[in-house]
Amino acid sequence: MRKLWLYFLFLWRSTNQHGVHSPFVFALVTKCFYSKKKYNNYNKFDTKSKDLKKAKFLYRFIDYFKFNTIYHPEFISENFNIALSSNPDSTPKIYTDKIPKITNFDKNLLIYFKSFPMDAHNELDNLLKQCNNDSIIIIEDIRRSSTQFEYWKQLKSNPIVRVSIDTYSFGILCLRKEQNKEHFTIRL
Repeated sequence: MRKLWLYFLFLWRSTNQHGVHSPFVFALVTKCFYSKKKYNNYNKFDTKSKDLKKAKFLYRFIDYFKFNTIYHPEFISENFNIALSSNPDSTPKIYTDKIPKITNFDKNLLIYFKSFPMDAHNELDNLLKQCNNDSIIIIEDIRRSSTQFEYWKQLKSNPIVRVSIDTYSFGILCLRKEQNKEHFTIRL
């Protein structure tokens, strides 16, 4: 019942591309979130999987930004693995160990968490400090618990984070220094 209430609350507060006044986010929403393009790699996905819609979104997101490096520390489903590694234009470096102690990540970095590592909040804060201007962090299932959602609120209020997007299924953090600090709640 709580999940249903949270979803209705999200729908009430959310918008689509018509409520977005940031050129960066408007382009992301229209060319990635709501893209009607048929990707050939969609046929590689397991169509019976319950995460198919999320995997397709993740694939579009990776294709839109053309990431050089992807970091995901956890085990992820086969569909998500396909989405992360099947970019036909380039093959990104993929890190899968614990949060790396790298002082200078490559440009165009995607950091993907299936959920918040509850014991790694300080490490995640340090990871934010190591990221560059083109880094993007995606966290799945930000509403898994009230504690998780409170931590999401802390992350998006971090001064390093300039753009945060809540899509209900994902939380997206962008570190673009040239952008005014804004938060968006957008339906997928």
